[in-house]
Amino acid sequence: MKRLHVLLLLLVFLSIPTLAQEINQESFGYAAKQLKTAIDDIVILKNDKSMIAVSPSYQARVFTSTTNGNEGKSRGWINWELLNSGKHKDSFAYLGGESRFWLAPEFGAFSIFFDPEKEMTIENMRAPKDLDSKKFIKTSQNDHAITAVGTLKIQNAKGHFFDCGVERTVTLFTKNEIQTNLKINLHKNIDYVGFSAETILKNIGSEAWQKDKGLLSIWELSCMLTSPKNQVIIPVQKNAGSIKSYFSQAFTKDVLVKKGDFVYFKANALHLSKLGIAAEQAKNIIGSYSPELNLLNIVTFSFDRDATTYVNSIPGNKSPYSGDVINVFNGEINKEKNYNWPFYEFESSSSTKELGVGEALFHKQTLYHFKGAKETLSEISNTVLGVDLTMITF
Repeated sequence: MKRLHVLLLLLVFLSIPTLAQEINQESFGYAAKQLKTAIDDIVILKNDKSMIAVSPSYQARVFTSTTNGNEGKSRGWINWELLNSGKHKDSFAYLGGESRFWLAPEFGAFSIFFDPEKEMTIENMRAPKDLDSKKFIKTSQNDHAITAVGTLKIQNAKGHFFDCGVERTVTLFTKNEIQTNLKINLHKNIDYVGFSAETILKNIGSEAWQKDKGLLSIWELSCMLTSPKNQVIIPVQKNAGSIKSYFSQAFTKDVLVKKGDFVYFKANALHLSKLGIAAEQAKNIIGSYSPELNLLNIVTFSFDRDATTYVNSIPGNKSPYSGDVINVFNGEINKEKNYNWPFYEFESSSSTKELGVGEALFHKQTLYHFKGAKETLSEISNTVLGVDLTMITF
């Protein structure tokens, strides 16, 4: 009897999850639990092991995703310090997340990130009030998609106001949809997740938006967790010109290499830098590969090659409509400078134009994660990006 009692106790003990399992802070399940504690409308969209965590009210933001269910790694960078402070309830622009609605321009004569007459320094920079605090209303939801709408009043550095109507739809893809979208076949040993964010920005004011008063564009930001050898891969047009640096300093060869029709950029959150790709250089796709994480990321976005007007967000620019289609931001942690940005960002922008009352801009960005063996991931990369991952040196 005593032996039976001991055996039963042992079985019960073995059936209890270990402490490490319960507090796996890198997992999607842990991130989702923490998000639900802080934000009351977090929705988990799920398709087999592919999952994303979305908040409709926080402007249809996708906070994070997983390729392997609750036990899989949480892929998006989230500003947990801001979230845990409770201040996010009134100021949530800088919460991070894998799909975040943003507006541009950031710098220049028509910037929306500085008050009129304010010097355009980092110290004076702030997110537009409504972009930082105006919550959206969910209008529809099904198993794989959510739509939310909201209104924003945005002021630029010239004192001009824009009355904006915004509609955002986030969609989680099935395996078949991912294969169709990218024209690939997914190997059974590849874990995957793919989702899109479609944004409509409408002029709901009483007057047209005009170039001489400033224009807006839709700017999609994806904050990503990274690794020391993570490499961003950007296909570019033949004979493309120089790559823009947003922080004045030139890119060193260990950070950025242009080789043939590709730009390779080390995005490991160990050096503060940001690049820009103009419309004449760009294709509508970006990728990245992390050998440590066995992870291939693919980003696609809507891109009108005939459009020529993109708002300019480079600090100190004198040409407000010669901006970029693609940006990649690489952060760093620097306590002396008060930098705490342990992530990198995929960024894509819509073109802009003068909008009459009731007219709108549209932008769509889609993000895919694939986890698996390097050789198998390379098959996807070859097909979609035109790059053999086994040939990349780090």
